[in-house]
Amino acid sequence: MTYRLWWTVGYTCTSEREFLATKHRLLPAPYEMLDDALRRAGQVGRAGGVAWLIEGDDKTRLGRGMIEQTLRKRGHELEMEAQPADRRGRPPRRE
Repeated sequence: MTYRLWWTVGYTCTSEREFLATKHRLLPAPYEMLDDALRRAGQVGRAGGVAWLIEGDDKTRLGRGMIEQTLRKRGHELEMEAQPADRRGRPPRRE
């Protein structure tokens, strides 16, 4: 399964209308899992960008509003998943 995330940073697109007009020129970032695409969308938002759209091969389609709503509900959960399971919050071992 592939999920594609369209996002911009800066003044490339400032409205939904501008995004739709330039979408064909933007390269989407591909992800194998929806959670990975959502995690990146959260990072984009924290960096001052806009995650405009996530589309999946399975007909998933999340617009800007739905992405933001999902990140409000699951943002903390998605960030927790990003940490490696084997580290468990411990500092690195010195040998």
